[in-house]
Amino acid sequence: MKTCWVLVVCVAMAATLAFAQAADEGFQPARVVSIDRVSADARHPEKSDQYKVSMRMGDVLYLCQSSAPPSAFLDWSPNKEFPAKLEGKTLLVNGPHGQVQLNITGKKTPK
Repeated sequence: MKTCWVLVVCVAMAATLAFAQAADEGFQPARVVSIDRVSADARHPEKSDQYKVSMRMGDVLYLCQSSAPPSAFLDWSPNKEFPAKLEGKTLLVNGPHGQVQLNITGKKTPK
C-alpha cells in the first residue's frame, strides 16, 4: 500500500514539473545591462513614461524601448536577471510586477 502512495506522489510531482516547464516554454534568462527613463518633454507629454532598456540574452545585447508604466520597472536595475522571450522585434520579459513588452530598436553581437 505504501508503494502505491509513493508511486502516486512521484507521478504527481513529475506532472507538476512538466506543466511548470511548459508554462515557461521559450523563455530564457536575460540580464539588464542598463535602464534609463526618457526625460519628459513639454512638446511631447506622451513620452513621459518611456524607457530605454538594454538587455543581454546569451551573447546578444538588445537595445530596446518601452512605454510601460513606471510601476513595471520598480525592481529593475543593472545585473538583475529576468526570464525573457524573443518574438520578432519584441522582447517579452517576465518582471516581478508582470510581463513587460520591450520593442527592439537594435542589437549588438560580439565580433
